[in-house]
Amino acid sequence: MNHNEPVTAAVSRFLALDSSKNTSSYLVALSGGADSVALLHAFSQQVDASRLKAVYIDHQLQSISSEWAAFNRQLCQALGVDFEVISVEVASASSLEAEARKARYQALSSLIQNNQCLLTGHHQDDQAETLLLQLFRGAGSKGLSAMPAFTPFSHGAHARPLLGVTKQDIQNYCQRQSLDYVDDPSNQNTQHRRNFLRHKLLPLAEAEWPEIKATLARASQLQAATQEIIDEVAQKDLELCLSDKDELSVTGIKSLSEARQNNVLRHWLQLLGQEMPSQKVLQQLKQQMLEAESGAHPSIEFSGGSVKRFQGDLLWVSDLKPFELSPVSWDGQTDLVVADTLKLPSDWLKTHHPELVGEKLRVQTRQGGERLRKLNASHTTSLKNYFQESGLAPWQRQQALLILHNDEVKAVYTEHLSHH
Repeated sequence: MNHNEPVTAAVSRFLALDSSKNTSSYLVALSGGADSVALLHAFSQQVDASRLKAVYIDHQLQSISSEWAAFNRQLCQALGVDFEVISVEVASASSLEAEARKARYQALSSLIQNNQCLLTGHHQDDQAETLLLQLFRGAGSKGLSAMPAFTPFSHGAHARPLLGVTKQDIQNYCQRQSLDYVDDPSNQNTQHRRNFLRHKLLPLAEAEWPEIKATLARASQLQAATQEIIDEVAQKDLELCLSDKDELSVTGIKSLSEARQNNVLRHWLQLLGQEMPSQKVLQQLKQQMLEAESGAHPSIEFSGGSVKRFQGDLLWVSDLKPFELSPVSWDGQTDLVVADTLKLPSDWLKTHHPELVGEKLRVQTRQGGERLRKLNASHTTSLKNYFQESGLAPWQRQQALLILHNDEVKAVYTEHLSHH
């Protein structure tokens, strides 16, 4: 084995670094193109076949895709590597490339097992193209960091061992090892922006700056290092801005410079699993949340939930599953199952309202206008006032369970509500 050969050397370096991790096995994303074929072959030379598996994601976008599956199967049989084909549906959208990528990574994430590492054949040319695409989109340092060499992914990790290797090195490797590979005709279509960069723009630039791909890849690494510092600052700012309820204090955010306000809000949304908001959405978020009057409860919806302001804090509220509850009878002696996932525990009633246990009770949600009579109280209080005093957020009040005796609300159960 020639350890000076760029592809072989890159895999050796990766395996030496990876030996300190708990990686049990490797899953190679095998398209059948030169990059993934070289990657699989180089790994099969240095890793026991029992620790290797290849998967072909069939996007079903081209009639020839089933032939590529057969080609990949034959290659894996020749190398003694386990192989699987996964077919995915790609949603039709303005960017077919982005939708195909999304479908591909969803499928791959469902396959990854604990301590397994996904391997993809991205190389230095891909890195240069990604940096330029992000630059032309007006991305910040996170986007310009392009592709990381190693990142957590699903139940394991995702590595790109060939990021320092050129496309030419990969083709040379395939030629020396007599490896066949497939050519996807769509890679020649310059209507796709990546292909336009690859076939039109970069060759022009290379004529003037022969090392441009390596230079762009290095610039990307520098941006990644910058982004690490930005993330560290964001995490520290987030910790400083957290209230005692583990929510974002509006006062805390306002004490930061505008750049750090943007940074900490983006970081917070990222931790919540949200896509990065555009500058416009971020400005809207700050305007509504930071400048609202103290008694206001603004809300901005995102996928799967919303950002709300309550009692001087910003908080994330997952979409509440509304439950329809017809009034139901209860004696408080045993737990009452109210909805699929909601239970009213008898222990709670016995602890907080022992005087109601064994009585003829009715449990219902708020209808409007109800008043609460506390134990031995001569006066009733409106539920609205009670909720305000107990700090229950407005959007949760319809989810509170009212416990009535003789048509009067005697107790309110809110422990199933996650905030306040």
